[in-house]
Amino acid sequence: MKYFRLKNMSERSSERENYPIAPDSYITIGNHQSQRGNYPSALAAYDCAVRLDPSYAKSYNYRGSFKYASLGDIQGALADFDLAVRFDPDYAVAYANRGLLRYQQLGDIPGALADLNLSIVLNPYDASTYTTRGLIKYDILDDVEYALADYDSAIESDPNFAPAYNCRGLLKNVKLMDISGALADYDRAIELDPTLSEAYYNRGTLKHQELGDPVAALTDYDRAISLAPNLAAAYFARSLLKRNLQR
Repeated sequence: MKYFRLKNMSERSSERENYPIAPDSYITIGNHQSQRGNYPSALAAYDCAVRLDPSYAKSYNYRGSFKYASLGDIQGALADFDLAVRFDPDYAVAYANRGLLRYQQLGDIPGALADLNLSIVLNPYDASTYTTRGLIKYDILDDVEYALADYDSAIESDPNFAPAYNCRGLLKNVKLMDISGALADYDRAIELDPTLSEAYYNRGTLKHQELGDPVAALTDYDRAISLAPNLAAAYFARSLLKRNLQR
């Protein structure tokens, strides 16, 4: 019987340094082309990184993220994330990405939680992973206490991570009826990321329904729509507000 040993990260790293073009260089090219919207060139670059070192987990993770976010290739992304954690079982980000995909696209909540839990064990300082797990606990499991704990952990890990404040604000608003706390979280989310459309929409809804301030709410709805023209809920809420103002 033959036995095979996977090379450890230091051995693979030293070998990659001897490549004429390192896989990381192709990953950088792929990221740049993706940001420019040149998707065929981006995919070609990620493919080159994989071909150059078929056991390099980082290449699969980046290619999987690109397939998911830019191409909508869910099965291709899942296959890449599977390979990433196969070649590096301690790769926290790849577990987090696969967990997000399982939650958002496959409805595999047990699988998503297993991936996110493992990612947090491997890296307990990633705010986005806590936030994703908090969303599942809030939106799917209706576990308010533990969802709030995850949002708190996200903010403790990264006090500048705007989505965590937005998610915590929504929980405070809808589940805890902590209006002042929710407003403070929405304000902080927008301060940190003025392009976060969901925070404007959520704050507008709070101002409209809880604070009775339709003018300020309309301003927030307008801003949410300008940032995210496909945010249907904001159009609906704005139409209701305008109808009430005309009465």
